Amino acid sequence: MKKALLVLVKVPLVLVTACCLFLGVSVLGERMWITTQIGTVLFSLALPFALIGAAVVVVAGIVMVRKGEKGRKLPRFLLGASLAALAILGVETAQLKAAVSREGGSYSLTEGLTMRDIQMSEPDEQVVYANHDGQDLTISIYKPSEDGDAGKTGDGLRPVYVYMHGGGWSSGNSESNSNMHRQMADAGYVGFSINYRLCTYPGTSNPTWDKAIYDCAEAMNWIRDHAKEYGGDPDRIVLAGESAGGNLVLHYVGMTSTGQLDAPTPRAVLAMYPAVDLQWISDNGHYLTPDTIPGIVEAYVGGELSEYPDRLKFVSPLTYMNPDLPPILILHGQKDSLVSVEGSEEYKREADEVGADVNLVELPYTNHGTDQQANRTILFNWLKNYPGMLPE
Repeated sequence: MKKALLVLVKVPLVLVTACCLFLGVSVLGERMWITTQIGTVLFSLALPFALIGAAVVVVAGIVMVRKGEKGRKLPRFLLGASLAALAILGVETAQLKAAVSREGGSYSLTEGLTMRDIQMSEPDEQVVYANHDGQDLTISIYKPSEDGDAGKTGDGLRPVYVYMHGGGWSSGNSESNSNMHRQMADAGYVGFSINYRLCTYPGTSNPTWDKAIYDCAEAMNWIRDHAKEYGGDPDRIVLAGESAGGNLVLHYVGMTSTGQLDAPTPRAVLAMYPAVDLQWISDNGHYLTPDTIPGIVEAYVGGELSEYPDRLKFVSPLTYMNPDLPPILILHGQKDSLVSVEGSEEYKREADEVGADVNLVELPYTNHGTDQQANRTILFNWLKNYPGMLPE
C-alpha cells in the first residue's frame, strides 16, 4: 500500500518536473524548432505556474530524501532536476522582467496567476458604421466607468483608444483581445474596436488588400465624428493593433500622414508584433507547426506575391515611411516564428533614417503574442512622453 502511494505521489512530480524543464530549456532553441515554438508560446501564460510547480517539487524532493530515501535514484533525480528547472526559469524570468523594466513597464508573476490578461470581456455597445458587400461592419465600444474622472480634461472628454484586430486578415473580430480593451477603458480611455472585411483563407478568391484598409479609414472617420457622444476626445486617439492588425495600423498611419487616405491621424500608435515583412511570412511563417504555414499573405493579396508586386507594395508599411508619422511604439517577441521581428527592426531603421519617432521594444523568450501585462504597462509609460495621451 505504501509503495502504491509513493508511486501516486512521484508520477505527478516527475511530470511537473519534466514540464518545467521543457519550458525552461525549449525557449532557448532556434525559433523555428517545433519545441521552441511550443515553449515560447506557453512562456508568458505558463511561467508563473511553472515556477510554483518547480518549487513544489524541490520541497517534495527534499522531504523524500530526508525521510530515508537517500539510496533511491528517483528522489535525488527529482530534487536535482527541479532545482535546475527552477534556476533556469528564474534566470529567464529575471531577464524578461529586466527587459520590461527598462521600458518603464512591469511584469508581475502574481498578476499572471490571476489569468486576468486572457479573460474575455463583452463590449458595452456595438454600432454599425458601414455596409459593404452585403455585410454590416461594426465597431465595439468599451466605456470607462462613469464614476471616475481619469483622463478627463476641462471639457470632460477622455483620450480615445482604437483597436484593429489581428487574425491574418482572415479571422478575428472586434472582441479579439477584449481583455485589453476593457482594461484600457478601466484606465480611463473611451475604447473602440473595429471590424473590417476579411479575406477567405485558405484560397485567393476573396482578397481584401484593397478593402480592409479603407474599412478601417471609414471606421476612424466614424469614431472622429462620434467620439464626443461617448465622452471621448477625437483629437487624442491612441491607435493600437496586433499582428495583421499591427500591419493595418502602420499601413493606415503611413497613408494618412502622407495624405493618401482621408481619415484622422492618431496622436500615438501601438503596433504589437506587426506584420511588416510580408514576403518573410509567406516564405517562413510557422506557428506551432513543423512546416511553413502556406497562403496567409496570398489570401490577403489574391495570389502569389511574385504575381502582384504592386499589391504587396501597397500593403507594406515600409512603402509609406516618412518623417510625419505619429509617434509609434512597436512591441515584438524575439522568438516570433510567424511574423519576423526583423521586419520590425527594418521598420525602426528606416524610421530613424527619415527622422520618424519610432520606439521598438523586443521581449525575450516570447513568440507571436507578447505578454499583455507587459504590453499595457510599457504603453502607459511610453505615453507619458506625449501630454494628454495618458489618463491621470
